[in-house]
Amino acid sequence: MNLHVYVHRVASGLLQVPYRFVCLVAMAKVFALDEDHCDAELRSALQNGLRVYDECVALPQAHKSTETGAFKNVVLNLNGTETELNPDIFSPNWFCGVSGIEISANAAESILKDPLKRASALHALVSAIPTEMQNEDYSIGPELDATEDDRDVQDWVAGFDSPGCCVGIYSASQARSVDLSNNGISRPHRVYFLMCKAGGGLAAQSFHSRLSASLKKGLSLDQALTEGSSPGAQALRRVGMAAQRNRGRILCIAAEALGIHEIDRLSDMGCCESKAHRVAVTHLNVVSNSLQKMSTGFGVSTYQYYSGCVDSQLSQGIISCSNAGEGFLLFADQDGTQKVSIKNSACNAIPFSSVRIKSNKSAVLEAAETLKRERERKPNISSAHVDSKWISERFSWKGRDFGIDLEPPPLQGTYNSETFSSVWCRELGLSKCRAVRLEPEIVCIPATEPAKLRAAARHVIGSAAASKK
Repeated sequence: MNLHVYVHRVASGLLQVPYRFVCLVAMAKVFALDEDHCDAELRSALQNGLRVYDECVALPQAHKSTETGAFKNVVLNLNGTETELNPDIFSPNWFCGVSGIEISANAAESILKDPLKRASALHALVSAIPTEMQNEDYSIGPELDATEDDRDVQDWVAGFDSPGCCVGIYSASQARSVDLSNNGISRPHRVYFLMCKAGGGLAAQSFHSRLSASLKKGLSLDQALTEGSSPGAQALRRVGMAAQRNRGRILCIAAEALGIHEIDRLSDMGCCESKAHRVAVTHLNVVSNSLQKMSTGFGVSTYQYYSGCVDSQLSQGIISCSNAGEGFLLFADQDGTQKVSIKNSACNAIPFSSVRIKSNKSAVLEAAETLKRERERKPNISSAHVDSKWISERFSWKGRDFGIDLEPPPLQGTYNSETFSSVWCRELGLSKCRAVRLEPEIVCIPATEPAKLRAAARHVIGSAAASKK
Protein backbone atom coordinates (compact mmCIF):
# COMPACT_ATOMS: atom_id res chain seq x y z
CA MET A 1 0.00 0.00 0.00
CA ASN A 2 1.38 3.42 -0.98
CA LEU A 3 1.73 5.71 2.03
CA HIS A 4 1.44 9.49 1.74
CA VAL A 5 3.97 10.90 4.17
CA TYR A 6 3.47 14.43 5.41
CA VAL A 7 6.11 16.47 7.16
CA HIS A 8 4.61 18.60 9.89
CA ARG A 9 6.68 21.60 10.93
CA VAL A 10 6.59 22.31 14.63
CA ALA A 11 9.27 24.80 15.56
CA SER A 12 8.53 24.85 19.28
CA GLY A 13 8.01 21.15 19.97
CA LEU A 14 7.58 18.08 17.84
CA LEU A 15 4.58 16.27 19.28
CA GLN A 16 2.97 18.93 21.42
CA VAL A 17 1.05 20.60 18.60
CA PRO A 18 -2.08 18.74 17.39
CA TYR A 19 -1.66 17.07 14.01
CA ARG A 20 -4.83 17.73 12.03
CA PHE A 21 -5.56 16.23 8.63
CA VAL A 22 -8.38 14.74 6.57
CA CYS A 23 -7.77 11.00 6.28
CA LEU A 24 -8.97 10.24 2.77
CA VAL A 25 -6.29 7.62 2.16
CA ALA A 26 -4.02 5.56 4.40
CA MET A 27 -1.39 7.79 5.98
CA ALA A 28 1.71 7.45 8.09
CA LYS A 29 2.66 10.53 10.11
CA VAL A 30 6.14 12.04 10.04
CA PHE A 31 7.01 14.88 12.42
CA ALA A 32 10.06 17.14 12.13
CA LEU A 33 11.46 20.36 13.53
CA ASP A 34 11.82 21.70 10.01
CA GLU A 35 10.85 20.65 6.48
CA ASP A 36 14.54 20.40 5.58
CA HIS A 37 14.91 17.48 7.98
CA CYS A 38 12.89 15.25 5.69
CA ASP A 39 13.97 15.62 2.05
CA ALA A 40 12.52 13.88 -0.98
CA GLU A 41 14.83 10.87 -0.69
CA LEU A 42 13.98 10.25 2.95
CA ARG A 43 10.28 10.86 2.30
CA SER A 44 10.24 8.29 -0.50
CA ALA A 45 12.05 5.72 1.64
CA LEU A 46 9.56 6.19 4.47
CA GLN A 47 6.67 5.75 2.05
CA ASN A 48 8.00 2.29 1.23
CA GLY A 49 8.80 1.31 4.81
CA LEU A 50 6.12 2.71 7.11
CA ARG A 51 2.56 1.50 7.56
CA VAL A 52 -0.60 3.40 8.36
CA TYR A 53 -0.18 2.45 12.03
CA ASP A 54 3.35 3.86 12.38
CA GLU A 55 4.75 7.31 13.16
CA CYS A 56 8.15 8.85 12.63
CA VAL A 57 10.17 11.73 14.07
CA ALA A 58 12.87 13.13 11.79
CA LEU A 59 15.67 14.84 13.73
CA PRO A 60 18.20 17.34 12.38
CA GLN A 61 20.65 15.64 9.98
CA ALA A 62 18.04 12.97 9.20
CA HIS A 63 18.82 11.04 6.02
CA LYS A 64 19.01 7.60 4.48
CA SER A 65 22.55 6.26 4.21
CA THR A 66 23.74 5.76 0.65
CA GLU A 67 26.17 3.11 1.92
CA THR A 68 23.94 0.82 3.99
CA GLY A 69 20.42 2.01 3.17
CA ALA A 70 19.68 2.52 6.88
CA PHE A 71 17.82 5.52 8.28
CA LYS A 72 19.94 7.95 10.28
CA ASN A 73 18.68 10.31 12.98
CA VAL A 74 15.11 9.08 12.76
CA VAL A 75 12.88 7.71 15.54
CA LEU A 76 10.21 5.22 14.44
CA ASN A 77 7.16 4.45 16.57
CA LEU A 78 6.08 1.05 15.27
CA ASN A 79 2.80 -0.73 15.98
CA GLY A 80 3.62 -4.06 17.60
CA THR A 81 0.46 -6.00 16.78
CA GLU A 82 0.03 -5.25 13.07
CA THR A 83 1.84 -7.28 10.40
CA GLU A 84 3.43 -6.39 7.03
CA LEU A 85 6.30 -4.42 8.59
CA ASN A 86 9.13 -3.96 6.10
CA PRO A 87 12.35 -5.29 7.74
CA ASP A 88 14.46 -3.00 5.53
CA ILE A 89 13.75 -0.11 7.90
CA PHE A 90 16.10 -1.71 10.47
CA SER A 91 19.89 -1.41 10.42
CA PRO A 92 21.94 -4.62 10.82
CA ASN A 93 24.15 -2.74 13.31
CA TRP A 94 21.80 -3.19 16.27
CA PHE A 95 22.49 -1.29 19.50
CA CYS A 96 25.78 0.15 18.23
CA GLY A 97 27.18 3.15 20.03
CA VAL A 98 30.08 4.80 21.85
CA SER A 99 31.60 4.08 25.26
CA GLY A 100 34.18 6.23 26.99
CA ILE A 101 36.33 6.61 30.09
CA GLU A 102 37.90 9.83 31.32
CA ILE A 103 41.60 9.27 31.98
CA SER A 104 44.08 11.43 33.88
CA ALA A 105 46.03 14.14 32.10
CA ASN A 106 49.29 12.68 33.42
CA ALA A 107 48.62 9.27 31.85
CA ALA A 108 47.62 10.77 28.50
CA GLU A 109 50.24 13.51 28.23
CA SER A 110 53.10 11.17 29.11
CA ILE A 111 52.35 9.50 25.79
CA LEU A 112 51.25 12.45 23.68
CA LYS A 113 54.09 14.87 24.44
CA ASP A 114 56.83 12.45 23.35
CA PRO A 115 56.83 11.82 19.55
CA LEU A 116 58.55 8.47 19.97
CA LYS A 117 56.11 7.31 22.64
CA ARG A 118 53.19 8.52 20.50
CA ALA A 119 54.37 6.51 17.48
CA SER A 120 55.04 3.46 19.65
CA ALA A 121 51.60 3.73 21.26
CA LEU A 122 49.91 3.94 17.86
CA HIS A 123 51.72 0.80 16.70
CA ALA A 124 50.89 -1.08 19.91
CA LEU A 125 47.24 -0.08 19.74
CA VAL A 126 46.67 -1.14 16.14
CA SER A 127 48.49 -4.44 16.77
CA ALA A 128 46.26 -5.25 19.74
CA ILE A 129 42.78 -4.64 18.27
CA PRO A 130 41.29 -7.47 16.15
CA THR A 131 39.35 -6.37 13.08
CA GLU A 132 37.36 -8.13 10.39
CA MET A 133 38.92 -5.78 7.82
CA GLN A 134 42.35 -7.34 8.37
CA ASN A 135 41.55 -11.00 9.00
CA GLU A 136 38.56 -12.59 7.29
CA ASP A 137 38.75 -15.52 9.73
CA TYR A 138 37.74 -13.29 12.65
CA SER A 139 34.14 -13.47 13.82
CA ILE A 140 33.69 -10.45 16.06
CA GLY A 141 31.22 -10.30 18.92
CA PRO A 142 29.22 -12.83 20.96
CA GLU A 143 26.82 -15.33 19.47
CA LEU A 144 23.12 -14.60 19.78
CA ASP A 145 22.28 -18.03 21.20
CA ALA A 146 22.86 -18.42 24.94
CA THR A 147 22.23 -20.63 27.94
CA GLU A 148 19.07 -20.31 30.02
CA ASP A 149 20.75 -17.73 32.26
CA ASP A 150 21.85 -15.59 29.26
CA ARG A 151 25.50 -16.66 29.34
CA ASP A 152 27.59 -17.25 26.22
CA VAL A 153 27.67 -20.77 24.87
CA GLN A 154 31.29 -20.36 23.77
CA ASP A 155 34.10 -17.79 23.86
CA TRP A 156 34.30 -14.96 21.31
CA VAL A 157 36.68 -12.28 19.98
CA ALA A 158 36.20 -8.59 20.80
CA GLY A 159 37.09 -6.10 18.07
CA PHE A 160 35.96 -3.96 15.16
CA ASP A 161 32.89 -5.30 13.37
CA SER A 162 32.32 -2.53 10.79
CA PRO A 163 34.25 0.18 8.89
CA GLY A 164 32.92 2.90 11.21
CA CYS A 165 34.55 1.64 14.42
CA CYS A 166 37.37 3.32 16.34
CA VAL A 167 39.18 3.27 19.68
CA GLY A 168 41.80 5.55 21.18
CA ILE A 169 42.68 8.66 23.15
CA TYR A 170 40.68 11.84 22.51
CA SER A 171 41.34 15.25 24.05
CA ALA A 172 39.14 18.24 24.78
CA SER A 173 39.20 21.66 26.37
CA GLN A 174 36.50 21.86 29.03
CA ALA A 175 35.68 24.81 31.28
CA ARG A 176 35.76 23.83 34.94
CA SER A 177 35.92 25.80 38.15
CA VAL A 178 39.05 25.43 40.23
CA ASP A 179 36.86 26.02 43.31
CA LEU A 180 33.57 24.14 43.46
CA SER A 181 32.10 26.83 45.70
CA ASN A 182 32.87 29.62 43.23
CA ASN A 183 31.85 29.17 39.59
CA GLY A 184 33.19 32.61 38.75
CA ILE A 185 36.78 31.38 38.60
CA SER A 186 36.27 28.62 36.10
CA ARG A 187 38.83 28.22 33.31
CA PRO A 188 39.62 25.80 30.49
CA HIS A 189 41.12 22.47 31.49
CA ARG A 190 42.61 19.89 29.14
CA VAL A 191 40.76 16.61 29.62
CA TYR A 192 41.35 13.23 28.00
CA PHE A 193 39.13 10.28 27.23
CA LEU A 194 39.65 6.71 26.10
CA MET A 195 36.81 6.28 23.59
CA CYS A 196 35.48 3.30 21.63
CA LYS A 197 32.85 3.16 18.89
CA ALA A 198 31.76 -0.36 17.89
CA GLY A 199 28.76 -2.64 17.46
CA GLY A 200 27.59 -6.06 18.53
CA GLY A 201 29.15 -8.04 15.68
CA LEU A 202 27.83 -11.57 15.24
CA ALA A 203 24.94 -11.16 17.70
CA ALA A 204 23.66 -8.07 15.88
CA GLN A 205 23.93 -9.74 12.47
CA SER A 206 22.16 -12.90 13.65
CA PHE A 207 19.38 -10.93 15.34
CA HIS A 208 18.83 -8.89 12.19
CA SER A 209 18.68 -11.98 10.01
CA ARG A 210 16.18 -13.78 12.26
CA LEU A 211 13.95 -10.75 12.80
CA SER A 212 13.86 -10.02 9.06
CA ALA A 213 12.93 -13.64 8.30
CA SER A 214 10.07 -13.58 10.83
CA LEU A 215 8.68 -10.28 9.57
CA LYS A 216 8.78 -11.54 5.98
CA LYS A 217 6.75 -14.58 7.07
CA GLY A 218 3.99 -12.23 8.23
CA LEU A 219 4.67 -12.08 11.96
CA SER A 220 4.17 -8.88 13.93
CA LEU A 221 6.85 -7.44 16.24
CA ASP A 222 4.99 -8.78 19.28
CA GLN A 223 4.89 -12.26 17.79
CA ALA A 224 8.54 -12.23 16.65
CA LEU A 225 9.88 -10.99 19.99
CA THR A 226 7.86 -13.18 22.33
CA GLU A 227 9.36 -16.10 24.25
CA GLY A 228 9.63 -19.23 22.13
CA SER A 229 9.52 -17.37 18.84
CA SER A 230 12.34 -16.29 16.51
CA PRO A 231 14.35 -14.26 17.35
CA GLY A 232 12.50 -14.12 20.70
CA ALA A 233 12.72 -12.12 23.91
CA GLN A 234 16.04 -13.59 25.02
CA ALA A 235 17.64 -12.62 21.71
CA LEU A 236 16.48 -9.02 22.17
CA ARG A 237 18.08 -8.96 25.63
CA ARG A 238 21.27 -10.51 24.26
CA VAL A 239 21.67 -8.15 21.32
CA GLY A 240 20.88 -5.21 23.60
CA MET A 241 24.05 -5.93 25.59
CA ALA A 242 26.31 -7.36 22.86
CA ALA A 243 27.71 -4.06 21.57
CA GLN A 244 28.27 -2.68 25.07
CA ARG A 245 30.14 -5.85 26.09
CA ASN A 246 32.23 -5.69 22.91
CA ARG A 247 33.18 -2.06 23.56
CA GLY A 248 33.96 -2.82 27.20
CA ARG A 249 36.44 -5.51 26.21
CA ILE A 250 37.97 -3.36 23.46
CA LEU A 251 38.59 -0.57 25.98
CA CYS A 252 40.41 -3.04 28.25
CA ILE A 253 42.57 -4.22 25.34
CA ALA A 254 43.31 -0.62 24.31
CA ALA A 255 44.20 0.48 27.84
CA GLU A 256 46.60 -2.45 28.21
CA ALA A 257 48.24 -1.69 24.85
CA LEU A 258 48.66 2.00 25.75
CA GLY A 259 49.97 1.27 29.24
CA ILE A 260 47.03 3.00 30.94
CA HIS A 261 46.37 0.97 34.10
CA GLU A 262 44.13 3.37 36.00
CA ILE A 263 40.80 2.28 34.50
CA ASP A 264 38.39 0.19 36.58
CA ARG A 265 37.39 -3.26 35.37
CA LEU A 266 34.60 -5.69 36.21
CA SER A 267 34.01 -9.33 35.33
CA ASP A 268 31.87 -9.87 32.24
CA MET A 269 28.94 -11.73 33.79
CA GLY A 270 27.68 -12.87 30.40
CA CYS A 271 30.78 -14.79 29.33
CA CYS A 272 30.84 -18.57 29.17
CA GLU A 273 31.84 -20.53 32.26
CA SER A 274 34.99 -21.94 30.67
CA LYS A 275 36.55 -18.54 29.92
CA ALA A 276 36.55 -15.43 32.11
CA HIS A 277 36.88 -11.90 30.71
CA ARG A 278 36.80 -8.41 32.14
CA VAL A 279 35.15 -5.27 30.76
CA ALA A 280 35.94 -1.63 31.45
CA VAL A 281 33.71 0.37 33.77
CA THR A 282 32.66 3.20 31.45
CA HIS A 283 31.76 6.74 32.44
CA LEU A 284 29.95 7.29 29.14
CA ASN A 285 27.85 4.80 27.23
CA VAL A 286 25.73 5.99 24.31
CA VAL A 287 23.33 3.64 22.53
CA SER A 288 21.95 3.92 19.00
CA ASN A 289 19.83 1.65 16.77
CA SER A 290 17.93 0.45 19.84
CA LEU A 291 14.50 -1.17 19.95
CA GLN A 292 12.33 -1.15 23.05
CA LYS A 293 8.68 -1.73 23.83
CA MET A 294 6.91 1.32 25.17
CA SER A 295 3.97 1.62 27.55
CA THR A 296 1.48 3.96 25.88
CA GLY A 297 -1.29 3.71 28.47
CA PHE A 298 -3.90 3.17 25.76
CA GLY A 299 -3.56 -0.59 25.41
CA VAL A 300 -1.65 -0.22 22.13
CA SER A 301 1.57 -2.18 21.68
CA THR A 302 4.24 0.23 20.41
CA TYR A 303 7.97 -0.24 19.80
CA GLN A 304 10.36 2.69 19.55
CA TYR A 305 13.31 2.23 17.20
CA TYR A 306 16.07 4.84 17.45
CA SER A 307 17.53 4.57 13.98
CA GLY A 308 20.96 6.18 13.86
CA CYS A 309 20.20 8.49 16.80
CA VAL A 310 20.96 8.52 20.52
CA ASP A 311 18.47 6.72 22.74
CA SER A 312 18.92 8.89 25.82
CA GLN A 313 16.81 6.55 27.96
CA LEU A 314 19.32 3.71 27.56
CA SER A 315 22.41 5.93 27.44
CA GLN A 316 24.73 7.38 30.06
CA GLY A 317 25.63 10.79 28.69
CA ILE A 318 25.02 12.37 25.29
CA ILE A 319 27.56 11.99 22.47
CA SER A 320 27.18 12.76 18.80
CA CYS A 321 29.58 11.94 15.96
CA SER A 322 31.20 14.38 13.59
CA ASN A 323 33.59 13.23 10.86
CA ALA A 324 36.62 11.10 11.77
CA GLY A 325 39.05 14.03 11.82
CA GLU A 326 36.90 16.14 14.14
CA GLY A 327 35.97 13.30 16.50
CA PHE A 328 32.98 13.38 18.85
CA LEU A 329 30.70 16.00 20.36
CA LEU A 330 30.05 15.48 24.08
CA PHE A 331 27.42 17.44 25.98
CA ALA A 332 28.09 18.36 29.61
CA ASP A 333 26.08 20.46 32.05
CA GLN A 334 27.15 23.82 33.44
CA ASP A 335 29.13 22.13 36.24
CA GLY A 336 31.04 19.94 33.80
CA THR A 337 29.10 16.78 34.63
CA GLN A 338 29.10 14.49 31.61
CA LYS A 339 26.21 12.19 32.54
CA VAL A 340 23.49 14.61 31.55
CA SER A 341 19.88 13.57 31.05
CA ILE A 342 17.68 15.35 28.55
CA LYS A 343 14.02 15.46 27.72
CA ASN A 344 12.51 16.67 24.48
CA SER A 345 9.47 16.10 22.33
CA ALA A 346 11.48 14.09 19.80
CA CYS A 347 11.10 10.93 21.92
CA ASN A 348 14.09 12.18 23.97
CA ALA A 349 16.40 11.43 21.03
CA ILE A 350 19.52 13.30 19.91
CA PRO A 351 21.23 13.10 16.47
CA PHE A 352 24.09 10.59 16.55
CA SER A 353 25.24 10.28 12.94
CA SER A 354 26.64 13.06 10.80
CA VAL A 355 25.53 13.13 7.18
CA ARG A 356 27.33 10.84 4.75
CA ILE A 357 28.40 12.78 1.66
CA LYS A 358 30.28 10.05 -0.20
CA SER A 359 30.12 6.26 -0.37
CA ASN A 360 33.11 4.18 0.75
CA LYS A 361 33.52 2.85 -2.79
CA SER A 362 33.64 6.34 -4.29
CA ALA A 363 36.10 7.54 -1.67
CA VAL A 364 38.46 4.60 -2.28
CA LEU A 365 38.33 4.94 -6.07
CA GLU A 366 38.99 8.69 -5.89
CA ALA A 367 41.92 8.14 -3.53
CA ALA A 368 43.32 5.44 -5.81
CA GLU A 369 43.10 7.73 -8.83
CA THR A 370 44.87 10.52 -6.93
CA LEU A 371 47.62 8.16 -5.78
CA LYS A 372 48.11 6.85 -9.32
CA ARG A 373 48.56 10.38 -10.69
CA GLU A 374 51.01 11.30 -7.93
CA ARG A 375 53.06 8.13 -8.50
CA GLU A 376 53.54 9.13 -12.13
CA ARG A 377 55.47 12.13 -10.82
CA LYS A 378 56.95 10.57 -7.66
CA PRO A 379 57.15 6.75 -8.02
CA ASN A 380 58.07 6.13 -4.38
CA ILE A 381 55.24 8.11 -2.80
CA SER A 382 53.13 6.07 -0.35
CA SER A 383 50.29 8.51 0.33
CA ALA A 384 48.65 11.23 -1.73
CA HIS A 385 46.27 12.44 0.99
CA VAL A 386 46.29 16.21 1.40
CA ASP A 387 46.59 15.85 5.18
CA SER A 388 48.76 12.74 5.38
CA LYS A 389 51.22 14.12 7.99
CA TRP A 390 48.50 15.04 10.49
CA ILE A 391 46.73 11.72 9.93
CA SER A 392 49.89 9.63 10.35
CA GLU A 393 50.52 11.24 13.75
CA ARG A 394 47.05 10.41 15.08
CA PHE A 395 45.53 7.46 13.21
CA SER A 396 46.65 3.95 12.46
CA TRP A 397 45.03 0.88 10.91
CA LYS A 398 45.86 -2.70 10.05
CA GLY A 399 44.70 -4.09 6.70
CA ARG A 400 45.46 -6.63 4.01
CA ASP A 401 48.65 -6.13 1.98
CA PHE A 402 47.85 -5.55 -1.71
CA GLY A 403 50.83 -3.30 -2.46
CA ILE A 404 49.28 0.01 -1.41
CA ASP A 405 48.03 1.34 1.91
CA LEU A 406 45.26 3.88 1.36
CA GLU A 407 43.84 5.87 4.22
CA PRO A 408 40.49 4.27 5.21
CA PRO A 409 37.28 5.86 3.84
CA PRO A 410 36.37 7.80 7.04
CA LEU A 411 39.61 9.77 6.55
CA GLN A 412 38.84 10.38 2.87
CA GLY A 413 35.88 12.69 3.52
CA THR A 414 32.93 10.31 3.54
CA TYR A 415 31.10 12.23 6.30
CA ASN A 416 30.25 15.87 6.76
CA SER A 417 30.83 17.79 9.98
CA GLU A 418 27.93 17.79 12.44
CA THR A 419 25.76 20.89 12.07
CA PHE A 420 22.79 20.52 14.44
CA SER A 421 24.50 21.80 17.61
CA SER A 422 24.67 25.41 16.43
CA VAL A 423 20.96 25.63 15.54
CA TRP A 424 18.74 23.09 17.28
CA CYS A 425 20.02 22.71 20.86
CA ARG A 426 17.05 24.55 22.40
CA GLU A 427 14.46 22.40 20.64
CA LEU A 428 16.36 19.22 21.56
CA GLY A 429 16.60 20.07 25.28
CA LEU A 430 20.33 20.86 25.17
CA SER A 431 20.20 24.62 25.68
CA LYS A 432 21.64 24.41 29.21
CA CYS A 433 24.45 22.06 28.15
CA ARG A 434 27.94 22.88 26.98
CA ALA A 435 29.26 21.22 23.84
CA VAL A 436 32.71 19.66 24.37
CA ARG A 437 34.54 18.58 21.23
CA LEU A 438 36.63 15.43 21.63
CA GLU A 439 39.55 15.58 19.19
CA PRO A 440 41.51 12.49 18.08
CA GLU A 441 45.03 12.09 19.48
CA ILE A 442 45.93 8.38 19.20
CA VAL A 443 43.23 6.41 17.41
CA CYS A 444 43.00 2.96 15.84
CA ILE A 445 40.42 2.54 13.06
CA PRO A 446 39.57 -0.33 10.68
CA ALA A 447 41.45 -0.43 7.40
CA THR A 448 39.83 -0.21 3.97
CA GLU A 449 37.70 -3.26 3.22
CA PRO A 450 39.80 -5.93 1.42
CA ALA A 451 37.67 -6.06 -1.74
CA LYS A 452 37.79 -2.29 -2.20
CA LEU A 453 41.51 -2.12 -1.39
CA ARG A 454 42.29 -4.88 -3.88
CA ALA A 455 40.40 -3.02 -6.62
CA ALA A 456 42.26 0.19 -5.75
CA ALA A 457 45.62 -1.63 -5.86
CA ARG A 458 44.85 -3.02 -9.31
CA HIS A 459 44.09 0.50 -10.49
CA VAL A 460 47.30 1.95 -9.03
CA ILE A 461 49.93 -0.76 -9.58
CA GLY A 462 48.27 -3.13 -12.07
CA SER A 463 46.31 -6.34 -11.67
CA ALA A 464 49.35 -8.64 -11.80
CA ALA A 465 51.23 -6.90 -8.99
CA ALA A 466 48.13 -6.66 -6.78
CA SER A 467 47.22 -10.33 -7.23
CA LYS A 468 50.65 -11.44 -5.96
CA LYS A 469 50.00 -9.86 -2.56
